Amino acid sequence: MVDRTFAVVTDSGADLPASLAEELGIRVVPLSIHFGDEVFKDGVTLTAEAFYQRLTTDKERPPHTSQPSPGDFQQVYESLREAGVKQVLSIHLSSKLSGTLQSATIAAREMEGMEIVTVDSRMASMGIGMLAVHAARLAREGRSLQEAAAEVEALRDQFHVVFAVDTLEYLARNGRIGRAQSFLGGLLSIKPVLSLADGEVVPVERMRGKNRALQEVVDRTVAFLGDRPGWVSIVHSQAEEEAAQVRARIEERCQVAEMIVTHLGPTIGTHVGPGTIGVLALPVSG
Repeated sequence: MVDRTFAVVTDSGADLPASLAEELGIRVVPLSIHFGDEVFKDGVTLTAEAFYQRLTTDKERPPHTSQPSPGDFQQVYESLREAGVKQVLSIHLSSKLSGTLQSATIAAREMEGMEIVTVDSRMASMGIGMLAVHAARLAREGRSLQEAAAEVEALRDQFHVVFAVDTLEYLARNGRIGRAQSFLGGLLSIKPVLSLADGEVVPVERMRGKNRALQEVVDRTVAFLGDRPGWVSIVHSQAEEEAAQVRARIEERCQVAEMIVTHLGPTIGTHVGPGTIGVLALPVSG
């Protein structure tokens, strides 16, 4: 590792585009997706396209996720050590949504001769992904592991997160609904707008119809950024046209310094279902 001061590891809950992970040398540890007795590795043996096709057709065997084992993380850390890496920043799914961080922390303690810092992102999807990208860029700049860990932990509290789901069915079924439980039982035409606070799902608003829900997502993002330039990620599950509309509206009304649009992979898709649109934003300086 000649061009980085430390390596960055994350998990498939980050929804990090594979091309970006490869470009920055970020290692992604997959969660497992279970359909009945069948087990797949997110992004390895199960693509997002295949996952959503099955999600909508295999109603009798709804999927659930399981965290990577400590051994899964040890394999990744060991491969980095063999490549000459001595320091790792490992950034993972909110500990209130998954046990992934716990597995990473257990594995890190067993890796003699390496300094591994594990971080609870308190985020999901590209909230984690953006933190991992930022950390990898800091490593390329020659920043120390300790500096990067402190900066990542500071950034996670500055996130704006808002997303609209077609239904709360998936969040409720998988036990990730959090305080949005209060939104259950509404009419089908009512679309929940949700956020993440302190690492768990919280209710924001209920809107009549998908278009109004998407506009609420845009309006809240615009209000958050104001006149500040922003780093924005738009994530979606089988909703490319709606994601493009949200992108256009945000770019028209905000100063966007960097934009990433990507799909929600199987790990997050298991919990939110198809038709979800989310926006994650960070203010940037300059």
